[in-house]
Amino acid sequence: MNRIGIIGLGNMGEAILKALLRTGFKKKDISCLETKTSRAQFIEETHGIECVATPHTLAAKADFIILAVKPQDSEKTIQGIAPHINEKNVLISIMAGITISNILSIVGKPMKVIRIMPNICVKVGEGAIGITSNSLVTNEDMEETKKIFAPLGTMVEVGEELMDAVTALGASGPAFFLLFLEAMIDAGVMMGITREKATTLSIKVAKGTIRMLEEEAIHPALMKEMITSPGGTTIAGLASLEEDAFKGIIIKAIEKARKRAKELSL
Repeated sequence: MNRIGIIGLGNMGEAILKALLRTGFKKKDISCLETKTSRAQFIEETHGIECVATPHTLAAKADFIILAVKPQDSEKTIQGIAPHINEKNVLISIMAGITISNILSIVGKPMKVIRIMPNICVKVGEGAIGITSNSLVTNEDMEETKKIFAPLGTMVEVGEELMDAVTALGASGPAFFLLFLEAMIDAGVMMGITREKATTLSIKVAKGTIRMLEEEAIHPALMKEMITSPGGTTIAGLASLEEDAFKGIIIKAIEKARKRAKELSL
């Protein structure tokens, strides 16, 4: 089994660690590097994983090295690990906005690099995850990486040029959906339903809709037609949304998020 090294044990780094342990990775095959002493101690005590003291030690122990630090810490982190990586290691970045070119320019030498863009839902194993790589990464490397991250959600392989779009749609998308869900709950409250009950109904609507789309493999437009009766309540509400260009507003929001992701990567 491949050995895994994780640099950065914040929310996302710990989520990856938990997924590895759930899927049978042995604790002895996982090493971590965390600069915050209290956090490193917590990880060791909670998960029984060794937190090493230096990048050199981590690189010596790991085949696949996952960079799970904040983008603003990317340069320092990459500079720290780069001298200790050889041609067999695979560097996996989950840092938003940091391109493969950015990483290689800091490293200053050829290196296998895979870039992954997860979203917050990986914490419950339902993440939407984009993945891309440079030309040095082999098919075997890619398949092993997909196995590592499979427990976190569904992976979609795209070109590097589409990673900003994945960031907007996958990583920012939950926030747009949550704003709509919040509006549904508020609408229920406005009509006299208690907030608790409005929340229960709205969440169930979301969960049930997604489950039906997945299990029956139908297009959202078709399911919408199934709900929309002639002259009924649904068409009245849909007409109101279309009057306010609801779909256009959502598309515009996601496009603006993509543009912002691109700005952050420059």
